Amino acid sequence: MPLGSGQRVLIVDDSPIMRQMLVKIFTDEGFSVAGEAVDGAEALEMFESLKPDLITLDIVMPKMRGIEVLERIMTSTPEAKVIMASSVSDARTVMHCLKMGAKQYIVKPYDESKIMEAVKKALEL
Repeated sequence: MPLGSGQRVLIVDDSPIMRQMLVKIFTDEGFSVAGEAVDGAEALEMFESLKPDLITLDIVMPKMRGIEVLERIMTSTPEAKVIMASSVSDARTVMHCLKMGAKQYIVKPYDESKIMEAVKKALEL
């Protein structure tokens, strides 16, 4: 049985290439991509309207940084399953995100097996 089995994911990244990669990885694993947001403001709107099972959230984005989006999501929906994504693996940022409620942290360039490992942990599978 595929890992995702129809679970809905919201992909948030300002890079079309990164979104495309994640869409492919998630759909290959049986997830349904509920939506794609290009910035923090759009991410919050889509999170509220789509209520996805899982969110991948880029940290560095225009309009609103991923950390601010994470803070708002965790305030309104503490049980949300958020996986932070970044091209930099800065230990302080990682710890800050995890303390705020992110379930996992993935680093670009994306590695499919590492992403699915993070997803399993985030969804507690």
